[in-house]
Amino acid sequence: MATEALIGLGAEFHLEDTAAVLTQLGEILSVTPPNPQVEDVEATHFGSPNRRREYIAGLIEDGEGSFEMNLVPGSATDTLIQTALSDGVTRGYKIVIPDGAFGWEITGDCIVKGYERTVPIDDRMTATLTVRFTGASTEAAATS
Repeated sequence: MATEALIGLGAEFHLEDTAAVLTQLGEILSVTPPNPQVEDVEATHFGSPNRRREYIAGLIEDGEGSFEMNLVPGSATDTLIQTALSDGVTRGYKIVIPDGAFGWEITGDCIVKGYERTVPIDDRMTATLTVRFTGASTEAAATS
């Protein structure tokens, strides 16, 4: 059977601006989508069988995402990220992952946690945006 693997070329990350418009960030190099994890809640009691701890499923947390990009100081992307970092407002996001058609979209809300910029002497400047996903995310095939 032939592989169906794809490369990530064409992936996108959009972040809501102050006018509540999803704005595509420029020159993205890597994307880390939500990573849902179910919290363990201990439910052990005095009668737990065989002296074993017992657990039940707790809340789901989508974790953090990181987005590496070429750094272009003063660009629309740089300005939007710095504004989002400063104001602390929860913002909508959209991630588009290539799927060979129109893409697979993940949407939801996030808060901007960090913006690390790297300026080397002999290589391109890069930046890493770190967000905390908050609330539920939605996944679906893109329509266009």
